[in-house]
This record gives sequence, structure tokens and C-alpha cells, in this order.
Amino acid sequence: MSSSLIQDPGRVRDLAAAMAAGTLTAEALVRRCLDRIAAVDGAVRAWVQVLPEASLATARALDAERAGGTMRGPLHGIPVGVKDVIDVAGLPTRANSAARDGIAPATADATVVAHLRAAGAIILGKLHTTEYAYYESRPPTRNPWDLARTPGGSSAGSGAAIAAGTVPLALGTQTAGSVNRPAAYTGTGAFKPSTLAIGSAGVVPLAPSFDTVGAFGASAQDAACLAGAYAADHLRIGPLGPPPRLVVLEDPLVVRRTAPGTAAGIAALAERLAVAGLAIRCASTPVGFEEILATHRTVLLAELGRTHARLPRERLAPRLAADIEAGLAIPEAAYLGALHRLAIIRRRFWASFGPEELLLLPAAPDVAPADGTTGDPAFVIPTTALGGPVATLRAGFDTATGLPVGALLFGAPGADSRLAGFLFSDPATHLDL
Repeated sequence: MSSSLIQDPGRVRDLAAAMAAGTLTAEALVRRCLDRIAAVDGAVRAWVQVLPEASLATARALDAERAGGTMRGPLHGIPVGVKDVIDVAGLPTRANSAARDGIAPATADATVVAHLRAAGAIILGKLHTTEYAYYESRPPTRNPWDLARTPGGSSAGSGAAIAAGTVPLALGTQTAGSVNRPAAYTGTGAFKPSTLAIGSAGVVPLAPSFDTVGAFGASAQDAACLAGAYAADHLRIGPLGPPPRLVVLEDPLVVRRTAPGTAAGIAALAERLAVAGLAIRCASTPVGFEEILATHRTVLLAELGRTHARLPRERLAPRLAADIEAGLAIPEAAYLGALHRLAIIRRRFWASFGPEELLLLPAAPDVAPADGTTGDPAFVIPTTALGGPVATLRAGFDTATGLPVGALLFGAPGADSRLAGFLFSDPATHLDL
């Protein structure tokens, strides 16, 4: 285990409190991040490009605003890293692809980045991704917990940057499992809002029916705080109403694939939540994960092909090029039929659960595997396909490897405030979720 590469970057609430007390400035926090990048990113390789001068200048301006009595919100003066499929004005968005070599710098921020700047966040730079946020052409990023293991994909740099203590918050994107799974592998928190709940202008598309900007933080609460600064108005942050009832979800695929250490971690987390006073029940999936996976795959491939039909195949990774062709070969009727099946699946699935219920599931079958793969997304993809918000919680550590185990907590489409509210509730805060 690369223990020297793991460092807590600080919780947003603590950083904000220190700034309010005058014991920390935004400039000092940015300098701390830059020093940590210089110390460890040669090994972790999470960052594509860092903006030291611009971020320090922004930090000084935000410190001056604070001194003058202006506060933009909880992210005032907090640095954020941005996955390199999301536009940042003045930087090229290369998406880790030779097909975008030489692309001009973005002339404007993506909508989500513009919202973060308005909220007082400091854009520290760009983070590594897989090619076009797809499966192959893995980035150079390594897992800070063990450099021989993957940090997951496609938002590899986002999870690794936080786990290594180089930045408190980061943006990623999720079309299949690209936010919630890297967070699990790197022991960080994540929050993916409901699908299509936020604007995607300035984000390189993959499969538009699923593409959603997600947030990373040192905890799921921090990730929700970040999402609250760029997501639609319906995502209100803070405790809301009575505590939810949690459902431990059981599915044959999950039972068959989950490693003993991961199963033990999820069971222990459920027990801690029960001791904290939350009502918990077990339930079987009303629609099997294998059916959801197959439907999601058809939609993803069809949209991948149609979205990227004009990309030069010779400049793409073989898997990506082949899957673009496979997607183009899917007839329009089959694509539309899969979209129709997906809508039926969502209605059938969510009809089995109450509006106050949140569902608990392992984030991945096992801890981060050896580098050479981005890991198994089979547990996250169904939660993405079902359309609601998804958080990654830390469930503990695998006793055999010492690596982090992640859990998914997710809800129905539109349940963003309920999920975020739980993450800011007393039980979640007490358990540092």
C-alpha cells in the first residue's frame, strides 16, 4: 500500500470554517494543493494540466471579497479539479484522445464550470480520463492506495486526485459507472445527480441519454455540496424532512459476483446505519440487473455510434472504434425499442419502493483490481440506467488487502434532495459519510 500517497485534503465544512475564522485563506489552500501536486503527482499522475498562476490570482480575489464582507456560499475559496471532457475556458479539452490532438482551447466554460466559478470555487486544472470517457485507452493515472491497481474509469484522475490529497473536490462524468466506481476504488465520496437533471453544454458527449456530470469529494457529503453548486435548483442541500428508510438491495448478479471482503464491508455499513437509528429492510430487485445491463448497453452503443460517427477510427483505441461501428449497426427500431424498454424498466422498478426509501448496494464486486482494466461496472450501471441520484459512501476496508470498499446509496429520479439531505443528516455526519 502506498500510504505516503494517501492524504485527506480536508472536508469542505472544515475548510470553510477555518476561512471564516481567519486561520486559513483561499490563497494558502491553493498553495497547499499545488505543493501536494508537486510532491506526489509524479507517481499518481492524476493531473493533465494545472493552473497555478490563475488559481492563485482567483484565490487572492476571493480572499479580498471575503475581507470585504462578500461570501458566495460554502464553496467560496475551495479548489476544484475538472475532468478533461469538460470545457474550461482557455484550456483544450482533449478527452485523452489522439483524435483531439491540436484541438483549440475552449473559448468558454462548460455550464457546470461557470456555475462553480459563480459559487466561488477555484478551478485548479484538468484531470485525466479514459478516451472519450469510454472503456479503453486507460489514462496514466494510478491508484494512490496501490500504484499497481486501477483508480477506475473513466473519471480516474478525479478520484485519484482527491485520495492523494491534491484537491478537495473534483468533477467527473457518468454514462455507465464512471463516477461512483472510481470513488469506491480510491476511497473517496461521490454524488451523481439524477440523469439529465443538469445542463451538459460544454461537456464532450458519449451517450446523451445517460451522460451526467458527477461530483467527487473526500466524503459523499462534500461531493453533494459540490453538486449543489452546479446542479439544478431542485437539489437543495441540507437535512430535509424525516430520515429515509434504507433498503439493502439483493440481486442474483450481485450475490454471485460480490467478493467476501466487499460483502462484509457492506454488511458492516448497514449495521452501523441501523445502530445510528435508521430503519433498514432487505428487498429483491423487482427487475433483474442483467436485464437492465443489456438494455443500457444497447442504448449506449447506439448513441455512441450516432454521436461519434465522424471520428477518425484510425486515431481511436481499437475497442472504441469497434464499438462505434457496432453502435452504428444497431437499427433505429432496435435503439428506440431499447429506450422504450428502459422507460418500462424504470416504472416497474421504482413502483416497488416508497418515495422515502434509498437503496444500498456494493459499488463494485471487489476492491480495485490490478491496473490493466478499469474494473467491473456491473453494479453501478443499473443505478445509472434507473435514472436517479447515486452516492458513493465509504464502507470500510477489505481485511485481506487493506483497500477501500465502497457502497452505493441511490434513489428514484428526482430524489436528489432526499439523498443529499441524508448525507447532511446527523447519522451520516456522525459516520463521516
